[in-house]
Amino acid sequence: MLLEIVLSVALFVFAAAVVGSAMHSAQTATRRMRLEAQAANVAQTVLADLASGRMELAETPETVYGENEEDEPVDPAELGWTYQIVPEALPDAANLLRVTVIVRSSDPGVEATCRLTQWMPAPAEDDLADEGLDDGFPEAGP
Repeated sequence: MLLEIVLSVALFVFAAAVVGSAMHSAQTATRRMRLEAQAANVAQTVLADLASGRMELAETPETVYGENEEDEPVDPAELGWTYQIVPEALPDAANLLRVTVIVRSSDPGVEATCRLTQWMPAPAEDDLADEGLDDGFPEAGP
């Protein structure tokens, strides 16, 4: 009878350890997926800012996300993400760039990274100045 109790307690402890390990793995995977989804959202936002002209389409070193929105420096731990922009000229199309945005977690303990690539029109070297846009249109007068 004592052998049966010891055996049942040992089986219970083993089963509890297996279930605990599975729960820990599930929590770790869930956290990682959530962080990778956040990284993808940040990368998509950076690509949208580039496409809309809100950000300059130029090679950018690793920069804290949100740093350029205000003039004061931002604590990386506050935001949690850095991005890098890598534009590459396409050999077959002079007017297109292959733009890669790499987003990483700024927390060294978290390894969440997302890399998105999109083709974008190359910026013209001689963009029209604002004052030249209305040439040829008569000014409205009273």
